[in-house]
Amino acid sequence: MATLYDGKMAQIFDAMYQVFIDYDEEYQFYIQLISETKNINVLEIGCGTGNLAQRFITNNYDYLGIDFSHSMIEIAKQRNPKGSFVQADMRNFNLKLSYDSILITGRSTSYLITNQDVNETFSSVFKNLTKNGIFIFDFIDANRYIPFIYKNKNITHEATIDGKKYLRIGNWIPTPKKENFMLDWSANYYEIINNKEKLISEDFSTVRVFTLNEIALFLFQNGFEIIKTIDRKTYAYDTYVIVAKKILT
Repeated sequence: MATLYDGKMAQIFDAMYQVFIDYDEEYQFYIQLISETKNINVLEIGCGTGNLAQRFITNNYDYLGIDFSHSMIEIAKQRNPKGSFVQADMRNFNLKLSYDSILITGRSTSYLITNQDVNETFSSVFKNLTKNGIFIFDFIDANRYIPFIYKNKNITHEATIDGKKYLRIGNWIPTPKKENFMLDWSANYYEIINNKEKLISEDFSTVRVFTLNEIALFLFQNGFEIIKTIDRKTYAYDTYVIVAKKILT
């Protein structure tokens, strides 16, 4: 499991992704899927610094956010003092309350790099989902993204927030000798001061992308069936969003 976004990295993530992602649009996207089933409470896995949470809480949803990063949970709590947040591992969590809607957002499935990671996560979701609840998550499409990074191994992103300008220079390294469809990611983060780059942090992680067929099989093995598949272009990557429900026998 990746250990990204602790300490200083959590603050940098928070600053940059508020520019990269339209959280109002994200909220409307997810709320439309949730409202179709009239669900009343929401668990968000990979809630990060609580930007999407802020929309759910403001609109009076019964919401709980969990994230692997303690630092990001602390920012989420500061942003949403009335919200509920817990540091937890998506592969192994057990909550007192079952949820009608469980979301894994922000392509957090990319950090499930082994088949065991995926199965444990889907099993935990199954245990914490109500009988008629829905499971919604997104993942990076391997069929489109792997060819893309072979041609675009270096990726640069800029963001300006609160008068500060940030630059991220990232590098994707395909790892064809490793199992599954995995990629190594490294990046340098800079703040631009007087037109000069000041290095403020670095990160490295191994992430995984999936095919749609893989995801369908993982879901079936863990007691789910897909009820909707959405081909969605999001920040930087082509993704699929899956809506699944328990197989009731």
